[in-house]
Amino acid sequence: MTGLGSGAADDRKYNDTALHFDVDCLPSLLERHMPPGPIALADLGCGDGPHFALLDRTGRIGPARPVYAVDLEAMRLARVSRRFPYIKTIVGPSDHVPEIPDGSVDLVISTMVMEHVPDERRYLDEIRRMLAPRGRAYITTVYKRGWAWYFRKRNGEPVLDPSHLREYTDLGAFKDLVMEGARFTKLLAVEVEQLWFPLLDPLLFRLTTDLGALAANPDVIRRLRKPKLPIPGYYSLNIVIER
Repeated sequence: MTGLGSGAADDRKYNDTALHFDVDCLPSLLERHMPPGPIALADLGCGDGPHFALLDRTGRIGPARPVYAVDLEAMRLARVSRRFPYIKTIVGPSDHVPEIPDGSVDLVISTMVMEHVPDERRYLDEIRRMLAPRGRAYITTVYKRGWAWYFRKRNGEPVLDPSHLREYTDLGAFKDLVMEGARFTKLLAVEVEQLWFPLLDPLLFRLTTDLGALAANPDVIRRLRKPKLPIPGYYSLNIVIER
């Protein structure tokens, strides 16, 4: 992610070391609205690709249909390629991906990316462009109450991540932004979930940057990450939209 002023070095260090661990199960909202596989998929801002292992194992993605992994960090995409050689990796921003043809994917997944992109509308327009007719997108972002608190700071204000360009505070305005100009035909679902902080994540990030080694011991990692605390006033805002 692009650095923000004097905190650029800290932002880069955070993005380089904060691993994205494989998910144990799909988020319930995504599971309920996901098209049957195998599907053509684009994961925008995928990082280390935490959804790919489960999607591959359950037959929702595979070599028969195109799968795209898009991220700014080449190092993260190299990890994806080592694990899933059939996935096409694209180093670049999530709001401009000309390598993905118009109307070519059944599903876009983009988790905790929208708060990073410089232009929200361009990002949403790009998702619409690549979706096939009746294709769907599962998007998550940060939703913050006015009294929210976290230990990371930007310009003296609490932020969940110092590289965030914004953290959404108005649910109605967010829905209007997504759907403005009839960009999508349907807003199928909206969900707000409490965000939790796994207490041992800082230690795990420092122990290894090799996701393959972590993936070899998923039960151990799952147990280590189980102790969590709620992040006061911070939520994951999750939506499913249809072209």
